[in-house]
Amino acid sequence: MKQKILIRISMTDDKTRAKAMKTAVQFQGVLGAEIKGDHRNQIEVTGVEVDMICLTNTLRKKVAFAELVSVNKVEPPKKPEEKKPEPCYQPWHYVYGVPSSYPHPCDPYGYIGKGYTEEPVYNHEPNCKIM
Repeated sequence: MKQKILIRISMTDDKTRAKAMKTAVQFQGVLGAEIKGDHRNQIEVTGVEVDMICLTNTLRKKVAFAELVSVNKVEPPKKPEEKKPEPCYQPWHYVYGVPSSYPHPCDPYGYIGKGYTEEPVYNHEPNCKIM
């Protein structure tokens, strides 16, 4: 589990800050360290399964007085779900030789919007003498 640990250290000069950074980065499980705070007196350590108590005690012994401020769990960024493109069909779907107006997600021939997607109109006048 990745975590961020914020430790306040009484650092007054750059030499003490460098020593604190070096001590923190050499600790087991630490991935990175950064100086933070208004007075640059805090160090933020990012790592995986870091023993924060042992790190604080080591900083107390080697650098200066240190106190543990906070420990936060770092969650990995969520990846947005990728939308799969719909399959592309031909603009006219033939069923037994008769074209139908099947809804198409793409238009490779430019028929949509030109009036070609409606149902074909047949002459339905009752002039048929067979029936």
